[in-house]
Amino acid sequence: MAKTRQILWLWWLVFLMGGLAACGSEAAPPPTAVGRNGIPIAPEFVDFYNEHGGRRVLGDPISEQFVAEEKGRALQYFQNVRLEYDAAARQVVVTPLGQWALEGLIEPVAAPLPTDGPVRTFASTPFTVQDEFLTFYDDHDGETFLGRPISQQLNVDDLRVQYFENGRLEWRPEAPTELRVQLSPLGQAHFDSEMRFTYQESRDARPVSSAGVSSVLLEAYVKAPILYGGETQILYVTTLTPGGDPVTDLMLDLTLSYGTTTQTATLGPTDDKGQIAFPLPLSVPPGERVTLRVQARSSSGDVIGEAVTAYKTWW
Repeated sequence: MAKTRQILWLWWLVFLMGGLAACGSEAAPPPTAVGRNGIPIAPEFVDFYNEHGGRRVLGDPISEQFVAEEKGRALQYFQNVRLEYDAAARQVVVTPLGQWALEGLIEPVAAPLPTDGPVRTFASTPFTVQDEFLTFYDDHDGETFLGRPISQQLNVDDLRVQYFENGRLEWRPEAPTELRVQLSPLGQAHFDSEMRFTYQESRDARPVSSAGVSSVLLEAYVKAPILYGGETQILYVTTLTPGGDPVTDLMLDLTLSYGTTTQTATLGPTDDKGQIAFPLPLSVPPGERVTLRVQARSSSGDVIGEAVTAYKTWW
């Protein structure tokens, strides 16, 4: 009997050790594959997205993957960049939106710079990268991700910025330490001004009237995930049928809440692209997390779609 108990004890010990080993070797959480707005990140771009800072650096996706005739490549827009997939080379390429943005700058104004900080020079350009911009550049594989600097540090719209081939860095001294260097939302700017119509065409989308629509997909995001004092927040909403067609003439309910405060507003109607851009008129105290809940309702009052987004206010 004692021998039987000993054998059972040994088997239990082996089982227990195996279970602990399995827990220790449990796979890491999967990389981010969907934005906060519900738009999926294409499989070709997921690894690159996570390896280069994810949402913190690239922002949320603002389009699904599509092919534009100008490139013949698969593209996907994010708030701060546009990624392309070169199938022949099997690699991700960052679109040079920094060059695009710099070409539109009318009067560059040089920013005063300290003279005692670390500086990096480049053999192929007279422009250098220094101080906090250099730290960000080195931490995020700048040569691959941002490319070479194509300007000195400049004052643009009351911000100190620097342009690179693929993006623009901006200095936000009022932000928390880890957020003081940020990538400008050039992906959103280029998509809105150059590519939104092409994107809709690529999806073969045709506007659908809200009358009779029983279900919609809502995509909601804000202009600034962190809103600084004096800036105006803008809420962007896109309404689509489950098949991807924009829904026009749709009224939306907005519930805005922070702390113990809740306010409501009616948005709409949506335009022929199924979109609304709504400046938030209220003033929120600094240090608050603001939650925005957008709902679409049918003519009978039933909720047929919902999206939630949020932002933080800073001093």
